[in-house]
Amino acid sequence: MPVALEITPATLDDAGTLRALLAEVSEWLIGCGLRQWPAEFPDEWFVPALEAGHTWLARRDRELVATITLQWDDEVVWGTRPSDAGYVHRLAVRRTAAAAGVGRELLEWAAEEVRAAGRTHVRLDCWRENPGLRSYYEAAGFEHRGDAEEWGWPVSRYERPVL
Repeated sequence: MPVALEITPATLDDAGTLRALLAEVSEWLIGCGLRQWPAEFPDEWFVPALEAGHTWLARRDRELVATITLQWDDEVVWGTRPSDAGYVHRLAVRRTAAAAGVGRELLEWAAEEVRAAGRTHVRLDCWRENPGLRSYYEAAGFEHRGDAEEWGWPVSRYERPVL
């Protein structure tokens, strides 16, 4: 039985580690022909979430295996909405940990955090032209809620109730 994930808040001191993990996962995606993320993440794409305390690191046996950002609004993709959801961003899992279900475990963690905050849904988006990731989210119980443009990128929005 695998050791449980240790999920801890990331800080600005973790920026280099986070940048390296995101680049590692992005390189894999690009190698698969997917344009989900840029080859390198500019600071403005993730440092504000670090500063706001929205980014988390996941370790198994003290080894960094993943990261997730959980925010409480996302007007860029979802528009102005009631405060009824948490929004997952930058879920990145090392390939060595992907088969162990780390991504699904982090989605469940996010759902628990959203529920504990008294909100009813967890939402996320992904590049519209990534059928594998879209299927992954659908298998995890997320329903497609339409498409949008995020900074010029076509994305698909997904939502799942948590209560």
